[in-house]
Amino acid sequence: MWIEYQNISTVMTDSDVATVLRTVVKQVNQYFARYWNCSPLIFKYVPKTGKMTPNFWQFVIADTSDQAGAAGYHETGTGGGPIGYAFAKTTLDAGMHPSVTISHEILEMIADPEIDQTAQWSDLPNALFLGYEVGDPVEDDTFGQIIDGVLLSDWVTPAYFIPGSAGPWDFMGALKQPWDATKMLPGAYQSTWDPAKGWQQVFPAQHVGPLQHRRISGRAAITSSHSRRQRRLIPHSQRRMSVA
Repeated sequence: MWIEYQNISTVMTDSDVATVLRTVVKQVNQYFARYWNCSPLIFKYVPKTGKMTPNFWQFVIADTSDQAGAAGYHETGTGGGPIGYAFAKTTLDAGMHPSVTISHEILEMIADPEIDQTAQWSDLPNALFLGYEVGDPVEDDTFGQIIDGVLLSDWVTPAYFIPGSAGPWDFMGALKQPWDATKMLPGAYQSTWDPAKGWQQVFPAQHVGPLQHRRISGRAAITSSHSRRQRRLIPHSQRRMSVA
């Protein structure tokens, strides 16, 4: 699996980015692939003045979302492959680690490249589906995986999406059961879909008070510009873009 990457950030040097990506390669090839059955990951550097290959998977490290016209997510590009974004300055301004954001977005790209995969959680008459967001349920930096001294994102295993399954439900062992709306970790969120309400995001009850479920409608459900939870908030008609 080849991913071309380009660093247009002013707060991370090419050397900084290369160091993070080397650890992400280890994370994917040595650990993530055991659970998510993906092919070996290889990154290819593209200079700031270079052009991305249209049909390649692509990843861009920028300062803020305005630089790439997005809000920190990944989507299908004009060439057919997914494009991922990590916004280093926005992440730093929020007191978070850009290395975690980079890892988070790349792992979610690999697990669900087209953002179209779900797991059926319950059947009719109360049918519910969970979006395959492998980083969101353990999104907070405090749950991260450290490789070679670099803090990366924790991530859930396929068992997280199966009711009554045996663990592990995430790699770092932060979760004690599969998804449970009443026992979500601090800073976590889960995208859900049901026939009556469509897509929603579910947050820990203690973080949002009585409004535990928030309807996803464009950007209306975004509660923080510093969140990594953007992937299913962007209307599908607005997702296609090119960074070439």
